[in-house]
Amino acid sequence: MKMKMKYLSLIIFCTAFITAGFICAKSTGNSEGSPLPEKRPDDIRFRYSESGGMMYYSEEIFISKDSCFYSINDGGAITKAYFKMTSAELDKLYSVFKENNFDEIESYEEKVYDRGGESISLNWDRSKYANVSNSGMSFIKDSWRKEWSACSDAIEKIGKDELEKQKKDYNVIMDKTLFGKEFYMQINLKVVIPLSTLLAEHDYDNEIIRTVKLSPGNHRSIITLGKATYNIPVSTDTTKGLRMYLANDSLKYEYIK
Repeated sequence: MKMKMKYLSLIIFCTAFITAGFICAKSTGNSEGSPLPEKRPDDIRFRYSESGGMMYYSEEIFISKDSCFYSINDGGAITKAYFKMTSAELDKLYSVFKENNFDEIESYEEKVYDRGGESISLNWDRSKYANVSNSGMSFIKDSWRKEWSACSDAIEKIGKDELEKQKKDYNVIMDKTLFGKEFYMQINLKVVIPLSTLLAEHDYDNEIIRTVKLSPGNHRSIITLGKATYNIPVSTDTTKGLRMYLANDSLKYEYIK
């Protein structure tokens, strides 16, 4: 009986030790910076950045009580949306970071090259900060992926939702001089006209119009006409549409103000 009690005590002790070990391993983080305060600091600033690695692509989201923006650099074409957040909205965002122990998220390093990824930094009280990176040679540990995803998803959703709200209708017009020609067009990564022979819906049509939703700022359009390729810059800040036509066997265009 004494022997059984001895083994039972040993099992309980080992179980408690192992459990405590897991708790300590989870709660002791190695992210850069300071512990997050219980309540949201009035001057806290959130910054999210995403890099495309070898691709010429990046995103940035900045959030503070005074100003916020979401910008995308797609091959040099920069779109940017400005917005504001209420105190309640900032509190809600901060609670996600606090509840998921953002300041304790652990990462490790591995030698890789040309890897993009995401990074998030929080700054407050002038010199206090918490930084976590899941890009380049830094990888989030498996045990912290759920918490990292909760934080990154929360800030990404805010930026993407705000950008979506500010999108505008932009008209792309193909003149009848292009009818019967092999044509293709995309703006950024969105295909506007798939590769096809341009045909009017009716015999009396003088043009083909496609309306696309574009965010504020500058965009890249890539157009192929036969074997020729054209790059035409598009901006929703200064124009409402783009009209294209054929002249001397070359693609010409004009902006609609």
